Amino acid sequence: MNKTNTRTVERRPLRLDSFDALRLEIDRIERAVGSGSVRTRGNWSVGQICQHIGKFLKCTMDGFETKAPWPVRALCTLFIKKKALGPDPMPPGFKLPKKAAFLLPDPDISDMQGITYLRAQVERVLAGEQMTHPSPIFGPLTHDQWTTIQLKHAAMHLSFIEYEAHDHA
Repeated sequence: MNKTNTRTVERRPLRLDSFDALRLEIDRIERAVGSGSVRTRGNWSVGQICQHIGKFLKCTMDGFETKAPWPVRALCTLFIKKKALGPDPMPPGFKLPKKAAFLLPDPDISDMQGITYLRAQVERVLAGEQMTHPSPIFGPLTHDQWTTIQLKHAAMHLSFIEYEAHDHA
């Protein structure tokens, strides 16, 4: 099977400005999965995309299993952190290092399992849990900084999911 080049594949535009907006997008995707009007443009299924976003979100509340070596953290903090927290969308096509494999989705997760997992993590944030664990590449971040990164990360991945809009929300 040929892998899609996720850096260049056409995706739908998507920006998320709050966790409420993310919850609404999850609802739309779930309805599309239920109606069979969904497809993905990348290499992961809907379930894999949602589980990956959920795993990253969970780590910000519960802690990460590992962190990058200090020289990588120093360089990322100096040269990437400002962009990561800025207004521009997160670029696709980043390959996780082997040490971060715990963030990869399960190959056989169903679409509904992934959606349910992501929704559970979003509901934790909406219920008031704080994202305060240090980033494995940027070190300490505030809840608001994590919110920016998480919403940009979710929007980037969810932009690979296409569906017919039957929006009643």
